[in-house]
Amino acid sequence: MKSTVVTMMTMMMRRSLVYFLGFLCLLCSVSGLLSPKGVNFEVQALMDIKASLRDPHGVLDNWDRDAVDPCSWTMVTCSSENFVIGLGTPSQNLSGTLSPSITNLTNLRIVLLQNNNITGKIPSEIGRLTRLETLDLSDNFFRGEIPISLGYLRSLQYLRLNNNSLSGVIPLSLSNMTQLALLDLSYNNLSSPVPRFAAKTFSIVGNPLICPTGKEPDCNGTTLIPMSMNLNETGAPLYVGRSKNHKMAIAVGSSVGVVSLIFIVVGLFLWWRQRHNQNTFFDVKDGHHHEEVSLGNLRRFGFRELQIATNNFSSKNLLGKGGYGNVYKGTLTTPWSR
Repeated sequence: MKSTVVTMMTMMMRRSLVYFLGFLCLLCSVSGLLSPKGVNFEVQALMDIKASLRDPHGVLDNWDRDAVDPCSWTMVTCSSENFVIGLGTPSQNLSGTLSPSITNLTNLRIVLLQNNNITGKIPSEIGRLTRLETLDLSDNFFRGEIPISLGYLRSLQYLRLNNNSLSGVIPLSLSNMTQLALLDLSYNNLSSPVPRFAAKTFSIVGNPLICPTGKEPDCNGTTLIPMSMNLNETGAPLYVGRSKNHKMAIAVGSSVGVVSLIFIVVGLFLWWRQRHNQNTFFDVKDGHHHEEVSLGNLRRFGFRELQIATNNFSSKNLLGKGGYGNVYKGTLTTPWSR
């Protein structure tokens, strides 16, 4: 009898010790995100970003300095560990500048600020975000030189700085980004020499000091299209024109194909789901296989395309959970790959 009691007490002590250690680990992980004043570093960084921007539509109104964590905020995506991994505020008519405090969001993987009115210089501190995979600052009014520190982003796969007012020499450090799949520096005021990029797809057209007419030999192969000749069904070669309008159309189509816009498309549908008080993003059993997803003026995507791109919304494609629900990653086919 005594032996049984001792055994039970030992088991209870061990279980209590496990719970206590688990509590300590949780406490350490939470305190690691807190400043000496007890403020979450990520909350503080996001509030600094908000303070440097003008938000005419109030899309950042629910960003609260007194919040414990920002994972329920609009335009913010968190990982399963509640770290901020995504910041996406495209096409919101935001103006002002981009705060250097963005560097305190050390777990960021995706930054989508395209098609706004943000001015000033690109913060060199972005080069410290070593986990960053997608950075889209296109279609704004950024000026000054491209920070050399961007070359330190060895995990970066997609970099879009096109349609800004950037000037100066293209940093040689960009050639060190071995994971880069897409680089768009078109329509700025950049100057040569042009480094040898590791990116398979890149564009520097629309920079008068490099490509004044757009017909120079060094610029002919820099539009955002695969560098191979496709054949149509009849076997005849299919040539791609070089007009400015066509280049712009290709650039828009390419932006649809990159992973960064998957984040936006899925995010918008999760927002739609929340407004209608639904429990699922898509019900694959409801038979609505002809529904389409649209994003502004970009091409519409059918449900089946999103289903294929995300492996039927597999948990392996799950990026994290934000204020609008689950966010998945995937790769959509581009118009010229069909």
